[in-house]
Amino acid sequence: MNLQQSSLSKNALKKLLKQQKWEESRQERKAAQKEKDKKKKLEKKKAVELGLIPPPIKKPKPNQITSNLRVVIDLSFDSMMTDTEITSVSSQLTRCYSANRSTSHAVNLFFTSYGQRIQNRFDTKIQSHINWKDVVFDTKSYLERFDKDDLVYLTADATDVIDELDENKVYIIGGIVDKNRHKNLCYDKAKKENIATAQLPIEKCIKMTTRKVLAINHVFEILVRWLEYKDWQKAFLDVIPQRKFNEEGKKKRRIKQNVGATDLKSDILDTVQNSPVKEDELSE
Repeated sequence: MNLQQSSLSKNALKKLLKQQKWEESRQERKAAQKEKDKKKKLEKKKAVELGLIPPPIKKPKPNQITSNLRVVIDLSFDSMMTDTEITSVSSQLTRCYSANRSTSHAVNLFFTSYGQRIQNRFDTKIQSHINWKDVVFDTKSYLERFDKDDLVYLTADATDVIDELDENKVYIIGGIVDKNRHKNLCYDKAKKENIATAQLPIEKCIKMTTRKVLAINHVFEILVRWLEYKDWQKAFLDVIPQRKFNEEGKKKRRIKQNVGATDLKSDILDTVQNSPVKEDELSE
C-alpha cells in the first residue's frame, strides 16, 4: 500500500481498488462483448436463412435507374405449401424487394394473387411492408393486369432459352417453395393459361452440380444483375450460391444440416426472441 492509499478512508480505498480492477479488465470485457455481438449477428443471419425473421431492407442505391422491365412474383400457390414454406416464401419476397432497392437498375415489381397466408404473414410479421416503395401488392392474377401476349413465365422446365431480357415483356417467377413435390408446376400452369415460357441460360454459361431450380429471390436477383451487367455468366456467378457448383460441399452441408437441426433452430429462436430485429431496419 503506497502513501496515497494509506491516507484514504476504508470506503474510499475500497472504491479505488474496485475502479482499478474495472480498468484492468477493460480489454477482457471489450473482447467478450465483441464475441457476444459476433454471435448475435451470426444467429440473426441464420434466422433469416431459415425464414424465422425477414432480412433487413437495404437503402436505395444512389442514382438508381428504373428500367421498363416488369417482373411478377406469382403467389397463387398458397394452398400448396406448408406453413414453414409460406414463411420461407415471405422471406424471399423481402429479399426481392431489398435487391430491387439496392441495385443500380431497378425493375417494376409486382406481387400478384397476393392474399391468404402470405398476406397474413406480412400483416402480422412484416408490418413495415406498408411503407415499401416501388412494389405493387395485387390480389388479382397477372392475367387480369397484363396483356397475355407480353407474359413470359420463367421455369426450368421450359424448352425456350432466354438470350436477353426484353423490356417490353413481363417476366413471371413462380412464388413457391415446394421441395420438388410438384413437378412441372409452373410450366404446366403457364401452358394451361396459354402464355409463353422460357428458362434462363444457365447451362450455356455455368456448370451446376445440383438441380437448376433456384430460390425466388435468386431468380429475381439474376434478372436485375443482368440489367446491370448485360452478362449472364457474371450475373449467375454473382447470385447463385457456391454450394450449387460443389457436389462435395453439398453433401457435407446436408450431413451438417441433418445433425442437430432441431437444436439449431431452438437456439436461434431463443436469440431472436431476446434481440428482435428493429422495426426501423425493415421500413426503408
